Amino acid sequence: MHKIENELKILPSQIIKNGLLQPNFAEIFRVLYENTKPIDDILSRTISSEDIQRNARFENELILTGFDAESQDKMEKLEYENRKSEIMESDTAMNKLLETQKRSLESLLKQLNSPGFIKIDDTLCSLKQLADICHFNYINIVRLFDQDFDGLTSSSLGVVGFVSPQPLAPILQDLYYLTGNFHINQAEVRAVCALKQILHGKRLDEAEKESISKNLKMINSVFSQYLTSDVLKKLICLGRKDTNITFQFATYRSNSLKNFIEYMQKRFASDTERIKGEVKDYTVSFEIKELFGNEPLELIHVYNADTNEFLRVNTPYSFVWITPLQVIKTFMSVFMTSSVRTVLNNIVIEGFFNNQNYKADFSSTIYALNEIDNQIKEFEESFGRGGKNNEAELRGLVQDSRTNADFLKKVGTMVDNINNQAHKLIQETSKTLYQLYLEIGELIIDSKKSKSDMVSNIKVLLSSARNHDGAGMIEQQQENWKLFLKIMKNYAIIGEIDKDHE
Repeated sequence: MHKIENELKILPSQIIKNGLLQPNFAEIFRVLYENTKPIDDILSRTISSEDIQRNARFENELILTGFDAESQDKMEKLEYENRKSEIMESDTAMNKLLETQKRSLESLLKQLNSPGFIKIDDTLCSLKQLADICHFNYINIVRLFDQDFDGLTSSSLGVVGFVSPQPLAPILQDLYYLTGNFHINQAEVRAVCALKQILHGKRLDEAEKESISKNLKMINSVFSQYLTSDVLKKLICLGRKDTNITFQFATYRSNSLKNFIEYMQKRFASDTERIKGEVKDYTVSFEIKELFGNEPLELIHVYNADTNEFLRVNTPYSFVWITPLQVIKTFMSVFMTSSVRTVLNNIVIEGFFNNQNYKADFSSTIYALNEIDNQIKEFEESFGRGGKNNEAELRGLVQDSRTNADFLKKVGTMVDNINNQAHKLIQETSKTLYQLYLEIGELIIDSKKSKSDMVSNIKVLLSSARNHDGAGMIEQQQENWKLFLKIMKNYAIIGEIDKDHE
């Protein structure tokens, strides 16, 4: 212990004398406080905030600066709006353009294996260590020497006392843990300047760059000249009166490039599905207008544009079957009125079918038709508390994903499951309504024959007082049904719509 103290006493910095830490030691930590504070302000609002999605966004922006101008232009063309515009404005088939865009992304991501990008990854790793060092509570150490120092009204030390190393030993051991192999070079200086520029959305002037550079050089100087690992170890041993302490350094690793690749791939895949859906929605928008006129599309509870916007802003995921579900719900409301359903149910109950197999098929179709509203309702209710698609749980996972990336994966799985349920509902419903369209078309033709082949009393049923209005509506709306199925053919697999009813 005596040897350690003597070695510390002869240091040029003169930080200890007679077993007590001197004002020079306090001044070192005041300098650290003064120079780490502005850097901490930048890093804690960019790559070292409590919001991991925010951190990733700034890391990604920093990685993008590694691409040359031509590659940055290509990357910009792969943003959602630019991709969609290219597809909407081109005569080339959408799938061909999507494949070309995918190959462009793959080519750009291959560049991340180059030494230049690996250096950026190393720099981001160094910035994480720098962030921890800048976030360290230096002011509490200064106040052990000068109780009036607050770092706000006072920028220099006042009356400074002498302090034993003992109360400082635990704090210095924490600092030692963070500072292993720490050094700052020009790459880190440029990166911090770039982060501040991204944060404020404007170029830094030379004075701002010089200020950041000065702060970082001073921090580097303190740890390379005054608070070296050797000096910190000796101070800790002296404070704890123990020379057999086991010292450890924090380990810093960076997965920034890997995370960037995964993010770009997920976003590209999600945007692709979104583009496909929106191109389809645009394609059928005129037909939807023709079908429903000024009637607004029915909203689906939770599975709608508002929730989708929440997902798009906070995650790389989105709902992709909103419009077709709305079209089905609106069609059921506008065209499958109670009078129409009454006619169809009466045919099942009172019709004299000449073929029992045909009766069974028709009855199954009407049963499936009557279940559509319930299926849509069940899907909407699944977003309620305790439901398999609990909206509160989904929003909670999105919120939690800001601090834990594992939750983002759970969001992706949940959104995929919801989309699969929606698509299954669209497919089954479209198939039912297509089958109904065929069977009703056949019955209308059958009713106009002198002798009905399929339902012997079909004429009587359709012309009766209680069925007459509904039957008339069904026949008048056949073109509307056909247009509806033409729309749904963009989203579901169904047969030929213009098939003759023979």
